[in-house]
Amino acid sequence: MNVIPERMVNEQDCERVVNSLLSSDFQPSSQSLSAPSTGLHIDQLWQRTILSAEAAALASEFAHTHTLGSTTALSVVPVSNGTRAITLSLTALASRASHLGLRQPRIGDNVIVPSLTWSATATAALDRGLVPRLADIDRRTMTIDPSSVRRLIDDRTFAIVAVHLYNRMADLSALRELADEYGLALVEDCAHAHGASLGHAPAGSTGHIGTFSLQASKPLTAGEGGLVVSTDVEVLHQVASLANCGRPCRTALPLPGGNDRLPVINAAFARSQLTRFRERQFRRLDTWEALDEVADSLPHVRPFDRQVGVSPTYKWAARYNSANIGELSDHLSRTLNVEVGRTYVPLHMDSRYRPDLDPLMGPLVEADQDRYTAQYPASEEVYTTTLVIAHAVALESNFAERFKHALN
Repeated sequence: MNVIPERMVNEQDCERVVNSLLSSDFQPSSQSLSAPSTGLHIDQLWQRTILSAEAAALASEFAHTHTLGSTTALSVVPVSNGTRAITLSLTALASRASHLGLRQPRIGDNVIVPSLTWSATATAALDRGLVPRLADIDRRTMTIDPSSVRRLIDDRTFAIVAVHLYNRMADLSALRELADEYGLALVEDCAHAHGASLGHAPAGSTGHIGTFSLQASKPLTAGEGGLVVSTDVEVLHQVASLANCGRPCRTALPLPGGNDRLPVINAAFARSQLTRFRERQFRRLDTWEALDEVADSLPHVRPFDRQVGVSPTYKWAARYNSANIGELSDHLSRTLNVEVGRTYVPLHMDSRYRPDLDPLMGPLVEADQDRYTAQYPASEEVYTTTLVIAHAVALESNFAERFKHALN
């Protein structure tokens, strides 16, 4: 049976985008909002000095939605995409390193990232002249393993990027301890963690800074876009300035910047999507819990253990006892009429990730590789045994039953 999942885009989204076009609000410093906010206070930083009105409203509304149930005060800067969000974050943290008690980085210093992640996590560091070092993951959570991170830290390490992956969150307590012990920046890559929290801490609030993607495959999308969040508003002053061609923004240093603004149309689209985000999130949680129960009843499927205190929001992952995980992926995708895919290819195995071939960074990458050795058994195990299911199907109430029948 072919089931058409609920559309992620509807007429409300189209109307909001058209209204933003007709408003002619395309300039930062606009004093009028092209579309009314939900009545929340909009920080004067975003409204008056640096963002379009739509982006300012998105910043306020996302902060409110993402931190519901928490007392954490997060500030938000919308930017062009999730990759640039990481690059801008590293630049902003480097500019305030002494103020934050961090090591002052130099060209060729390293940033530790997990092997099991999308390549943009690593290439964002390369864009700032920093060399990615790959750490292995914790096979129980698929996220970066603090013990692997500790082995990679040396006197040239500037930052750790903790990626929250496939409904799992990294061990932020252990990673923050490591960061504080060695004076390192901790960046949370929250591309899979919209609305997620660990205990009462929203994703992006434990590290020095957090980044989100609003790319088309995400549960909250702008078509393309990104967000940078932090509890330290002065770090975000710098991010906002860098993303807006270096224009002044409160406490920001006068650093060279580029155009990494989130376009008005994309901000309007994301705001419309945000009005349905929480309701859809609750439905996803119900479906993922049902899938966990179904998987527990099947001898050849092993769901990942639920993390205590974590509210997941993205794709559902499970391990399979299959001699050919690729063939099983194809079979389930055809049978269920949805994407049931592999995890990311671990970067050390990914033929598309060759930083050593970069004409500018290649020599620095090769020099750093001579300074350490690492192996990635957990990343390789997860890649060869795990499949992930697209989040859109979680809006289908009987998907868990269809999944069970597809495997019987």
